[in-house]
Amino acid sequence: MKKYIFIILAVAATLGACKKSTLQLSNPNNPTPLALASEAGIESFAMGIFAKWIANVPGEGNTNIMQIALMMHSNMGDEDFSPWANWGLRYAANVSTITLPAPYNKTWTNPTGLSQKDILASNNSRKAGESNSTQYEWNVCNYMNVQANTLLLALDNPALKFSGDAATKKGILKAWGYWWKGFAYSRLGSMYLSAIINNEAGTGVTNGKFSDHTAMINEANANFDKAAAILVTLTENGDYDAVFKAIVPVFNLNNNIVTPAMWIRQINTYKARNFLANTKVATMTTADWTALSALTAAGMVKGDFSFYFGMAAGAINDLSGNFYHPFAFHASGNGFAWVSERLIQEFKPNDNRLVGNYNIITTGPVVNIRNRGIQFGSRYFVVDIENGGTYGTDNSMGAISIAGTWEENSLMIAEGKIRTGSDIDGGLGIVDAVRDAQGAGIAHVANTGLTQAQAIEEFRSERRVALYLRGTAFYDARRWGVTTSVANGGGRAEANILVPGSLTGNASAIIVPCQVDYNYVDYWDVPQNELDFNAASVGSAPIKN
Repeated sequence: MKKYIFIILAVAATLGACKKSTLQLSNPNNPTPLALASEAGIESFAMGIFAKWIANVPGEGNTNIMQIALMMHSNMGDEDFSPWANWGLRYAANVSTITLPAPYNKTWTNPTGLSQKDILASNNSRKAGESNSTQYEWNVCNYMNVQANTLLLALDNPALKFSGDAATKKGILKAWGYWWKGFAYSRLGSMYLSAIINNEAGTGVTNGKFSDHTAMINEANANFDKAAAILVTLTENGDYDAVFKAIVPVFNLNNNIVTPAMWIRQINTYKARNFLANTKVATMTTADWTALSALTAAGMVKGDFSFYFGMAAGAINDLSGNFYHPFAFHASGNGFAWVSERLIQEFKPNDNRLVGNYNIITTGPVVNIRNRGIQFGSRYFVVDIENGGTYGTDNSMGAISIAGTWEENSLMIAEGKIRTGSDIDGGLGIVDAVRDAQGAGIAHVANTGLTQAQAIEEFRSERRVALYLRGTAFYDARRWGVTTSVANGGGRAEANILVPGSLTGNASAIIVPCQVDYNYVDYWDVPQNELDFNAASVGSAPIKN
């Protein structure tokens, strides 16, 4: 049965109890028919999918909730960390215990005394307001999906006329709509126990049928396939380029035209990511690796452009405000996040990427910030782009891929070769190629006689280093079993922790290789913010762990 939830109510409900007056955003989900019946109007509306990343969060104001979702993943993937409670960031990275080896022989338990599952559940309510970690990715994905639905419906309006190559212009806009639906469903299916498949335009209509995460991934891939079926009929020309530049903001690198062929390869890479992200490596069969190989063989290649999240000079009229961006969040001037010591330990000696992109904090390390957890400590910060680095900025510089890269695709190919044992040195050769392309400057490892176990470790560490901040860290940790409880065979041994002197008897904090019991849930509960207004109907998949 269809349910009608007015958009303004949905926003208020999902972002916590707040007054209507606090919602300062316009409602692009309900544009005038005249606007969507014009070429300029519908192109502007297509670009407006990015605007769905911004929401007014009570207590925080206008917030890029997509960036909050990205930070949650970096936290849980232990490549970055943020110890702050804003938006519930630290609760998502609430590890259960950290065990120090001999001679210390101590087990540190997180200060809350709660597992990640329990602390997320305790905050999963509208009453918790911004502290409900589970709401942000849910919200932004559903907002994008509804915007894409409205775009696709408007494109079927016979009153809509295009100048020039009308078929190409309409085609790229339709592919854009289906791609964003695929993107939104991919993220929902890769993060939540279940979610809603909703193809209704922005009229406030939803439904109470919650489909499990496997069904959500299938729906994501089906929408990607619809986009690819359109793209295969298109040829890049002046009209194609003009529409692309009209629907991608300048600060998201709209001069990097994603041609139809690149876009199709990107879709294959994303479908491969969907497969890997949602399949435990320990359970993968020969057939699974074969299916993955078919996707990656048709995936992104060096030189392909992706879709990006960038910043405008001066952070004027962009999505970041020089804060809400992976590069700005942990920049030296903001100090809102730091690089994890568990990422730093992945670098091999003399790797130029470590020297060029990370530096010792000149004022001294951050240690167990506000006594919120000894995992929240680091000796390092990222070097800003303006100072020669790659992953930070205090001046709104740089862009990050949100949709896969050739390196990700190549490393998926490498993983298949190495884990199946079919071509270990071929896989290591790909690892070498990625390192060379990123300027690592370290010795090649292919054809050096490495065992399969050693090759897997070379691949594993390189994937974490090469794909830093590209949205794969948590998915990888989950599928590799790292986030599973130690009691069930998970966790990470020999994980570098900057341990306070009070736990080691030293005058200051020191690095100690510890065992970390993350004990995270694989998929999050559906946010109660949704369920309060849209109860699960009979036949729905489970909505809570």
